Amino acid sequence: MISMNTEQNLPKQPSFFRMGFLLYFGYLAIFFTTWAINGVDYLRIGESAETTKLWYALPTLFGCAFLVVAISVLGWWRIVLFDKSKSGPLWVWVLPIVIAGIILDNFSGLDSGKLSSELLLWSTLGAVGVGFGEEMITRGSMIAGLRSRFPEVKVWLISTLLFSALHVPNVMFGLPMSAMPIQVLLTFIFGSGMYVIRRTSGTLILPIVLHGLWDSSLFLSVATGVEPSATQYAVYPLAIVCAIVVLLKNRKPNDEARNA
Repeated sequence: MISMNTEQNLPKQPSFFRMGFLLYFGYLAIFFTTWAINGVDYLRIGESAETTKLWYALPTLFGCAFLVVAISVLGWWRIVLFDKSKSGPLWVWVLPIVIAGIILDNFSGLDSGKLSSELLLWSTLGAVGVGFGEEMITRGSMIAGLRSRFPEVKVWLISTLLFSALHVPNVMFGLPMSAMPIQVLLTFIFGSGMYVIRRTSGTLILPIVLHGLWDSSLFLSVATGVEPSATQYAVYPLAIVCAIVVLLKNRKPNDEARNA
């Protein structure tokens, strides 16, 4: 595993720090440019297989292609995907287990009669793009960059705020302004939960998978005219509790936190 403070293994801290932001804004530039070109109407995403392809799958996949190339060139795969150590008590694993259960509940409630093969294909590709892309730019490369400068609690706060912030431009594409604050709040809490899962599992792979499946299960529920399971809201208070526990455990001096 690569140590965060080993000079021979990492670029100088300022460039390493800046690169996390460059990857973040590069992905968003590609994503929102694709939205603008395709004329996205946020409230109609998932209305058909065509809108799912143009407004959901392709923007995320284009952004992911950029990330794959950039991270490969930088040689950052181990740093962004794996932590040096795990953190948090064993019971915190209840969070990913509950999330997985809600995902299965949502998938089991889908109206299969309205689920075309084309809709399933593009929604699946979109979920892969969302899971990989959003996790990689916030809890992957961003966390790696932030750890070169900040203690772990600030790493959580900044990366999670940036995860929430990437949803703010949705109002420019049709999300009602009145709905934006609650969306930003819920994404902050959900993002904190994904951070907890990374720290508990020691890898970004599990958050990528769960985030993609979570998004897909909610998306397909709406796309097929089915209300997602109300149990989804149990995730938010649970994520808050787990985040507090893990963050308290990670309140340590800067140098030690950067090795996390």
